[in-house]
Amino acid sequence: MPFAKPKDQVGYSGPYLTQSAPRLATLTDAARGSGTSMTTTAPSNAPPRRVGVLPDTPRTWPRGRLDEMTYILGDLGLSLARFGWWVVSALARLVFAVLRLVAHGVGLGINKLSGDRVKQRAGEVIGWIIVVALIVTTLSSLSVTRNWFAAHWPHPTTSMQSFLPAGPCAQNRTQCGAPTRTLDGQPSISAATILSVLQSYHSPAANQTFADQLYDLGLKYGINPAYALGFFAYESQCGTSGIAVNTDSLGNVRFSQSNSPVPYGDYMDFRKYSSWRDGAEDWYWVIRTYYINQGLRDIFQVTPIYAPTSDNNDPQQYAQTVYQLVQNWGH
Repeated sequence: MPFAKPKDQVGYSGPYLTQSAPRLATLTDAARGSGTSMTTTAPSNAPPRRVGVLPDTPRTWPRGRLDEMTYILGDLGLSLARFGWWVVSALARLVFAVLRLVAHGVGLGINKLSGDRVKQRAGEVIGWIIVVALIVTTLSSLSVTRNWFAAHWPHPTTSMQSFLPAGPCAQNRTQCGAPTRTLDGQPSISAATILSVLQSYHSPAANQTFADQLYDLGLKYGINPAYALGFFAYESQCGTSGIAVNTDSLGNVRFSQSNSPVPYGDYMDFRKYSSWRDGAEDWYWVIRTYYINQGLRDIFQVTPIYAPTSDNNDPQQYAQTVYQLVQNWGH
C-alpha cells in the first residue's frame, strides 16, 4: 500500500511525521556509559507532534484496515472543516466589531453634543438601538424591494415560450383547428370571429386591434384564444358587467403577488390593469403557469380551481357554458 512501512518500524508512523519514536535505553547502552548509573526511559503514550501546514487530528481509526492515503484524505477533510468554521467565525467577529465601532462612535457623538449631560456608556446604548433599528429597516426595505420586483418585473421561463406556428395561422389569424375540451392547442376561432363576438356583446374592447391581440397572445402562450373569449363572456359579458368594467380584466383574476409579465394593481382584491390587452396577457399567463404547466388542461379540470364553490360558483356549469360557447364559435 502507499506510504506503508515495515511492521517493526511503524511506531507512531503516518503522513507528515518528521520525528521517529524515541528509542529505549538498553543494558548494552548502560554498559557503554562512562561510569554513570544505568537508567531506563519509560515509553511515552503521547504521539509526537506533527509538523506541517495541516493541524493535528486525532488518530482513532483502527490500524490495519485503512491505507495511509485514507488517513491523508481524512486529515484534509477535517482541516477544511476547521478552516471553514474559522472563516465564519472571523466574519461574524468582523461584523460585530464594525457594529460596535459604529455604536461607540454614536455614543461619543451624543456625549459631545449633549455637553457631557449624557454619559458615554448611555450614548453607546442609544447607538446600539440605532444600529439595530437600521438593520431592521434595511431588511424590511430588501423585502419590499423583492416583492416589488416579483410583482412588476418580467421573469420569462423556459415554459413561457412563443408557440407561434408557421403558415396561415400566424399570417391571416384564421381558424386553425377544431374546438376541444383542452385549453391548449391551435386556435379554433379566427380574429374576425373574435371581433364579431365582441361586437355582439357591445363590449368596450370591441375593436380590431384588441381582437388581433387576443388571437396573437393565444398563439404566444399556446392557448386556444376561443377559451380566453369564453371566460371573458362568462365572467363579465365581455366587459359590460361586474367588476371587469373597472378592472379591464378578462377573467376577474384575484389579486396576489406574482411574476406576471404585465403590471397590475389591486381593486377590491381583484387585479386591475391599464388596458384590455394587459388583462388578456395576464389571463393567458395565469392559465399557462398555474394550470396547463401543472397538468390541468381540460376545461372541466380547470374550473373547480379557477372558480371554486367556496366563492359561490358552480364549476360544472361554468365549464359546460364556456365549452359550449367554444363549440359554437368553432363551427
